[in-house]
Amino acid sequence: MEKIERCCNNDNINFDADGNRVRCFPHIINISAQTIAQELKDAPHMVTATLSMADEGREERELYQAALEANQIGKARAIVAAMRASGQRREDLHEVIDQGNKDGCWAEVIPLVQLLRDVETRWSSLLAMIKRVIELYPAIMVLLDKTKYSSLGWLQFTAEEYQVLNDIVTVLEQPHFVQELLSAEKTPTFSLALPAFELLLINWTVIQSTIPELAHYIGVGMHKIHEYVEKGQKSQIYALAMSMYIYLSPTSYLIILSLVINPAYKMEWINKYWTRLEASNAKKWMLEAVCYHF
Repeated sequence: MEKIERCCNNDNINFDADGNRVRCFPHIINISAQTIAQELKDAPHMVTATLSMADEGREERELYQAALEANQIGKARAIVAAMRASGQRREDLHEVIDQGNKDGCWAEVIPLVQLLRDVETRWSSLLAMIKRVIELYPAIMVLLDKTKYSSLGWLQFTAEEYQVLNDIVTVLEQPHFVQELLSAEKTPTFSLALPAFELLLINWTVIQSTIPELAHYIGVGMHKIHEYVEKGQKSQIYALAMSMYIYLSPTSYLIILSLVINPAYKMEWINKYWTRLEASNAKKWMLEAVCYHF
């Protein structure tokens, strides 16, 4: 970015490296989700950290904490690793699912699919891995109950642990939702980035009240989002994206600011969610850009 700034300035083109820096939306979303997952593993004691010994509901919180200490995400990964360790195990799981479907053993038909591995740098792969484990778990339990797999019995979740795992899914579905929201668009989505972050923060705030046991961990993820939102609010490119469409001319290497005002936002969203100073800066940047180019 700094090199681009120098090259543009040499050609008398107004370009600011910091003011035009765009941060990768899915990367930020993934960081927030991974931060929550790490905090769940490192600090299960935070479930009861804010409660006194006399607080109502402490006993339930302690049971929840005990379940969380079993590290549900780690156990889900262990299940995937064990079931995918050999072709024979994959075939055995497939056979159990298929026979259970034919015999009507499951509450719902289980698809004939395999478990998924998660990759830290792949967006939403952690959520996909956990949801697939939950989807196939009735068949996994049947398989683990077989004498052949008695050594893997420790991989089964208790009822409390299974509930915690489902709660974790509820939390991780929120960043996945906003990511899918933007990726589904077929038009430029840069102007939607900050509103999407705001939507994620709103949804997580609601879940903090519905699943208070996980409020601390959600807060850790929200803190990451806030860090990047604050950086974006100090960058003029985000403010310009909220108020104007930006497109690349097919006959020029210059980025041209369109005179077509974004009808979805204009300054309304910025005035609502940014501070007065940040909104004032955004308006100033927009006017400077228009005056400079036109």
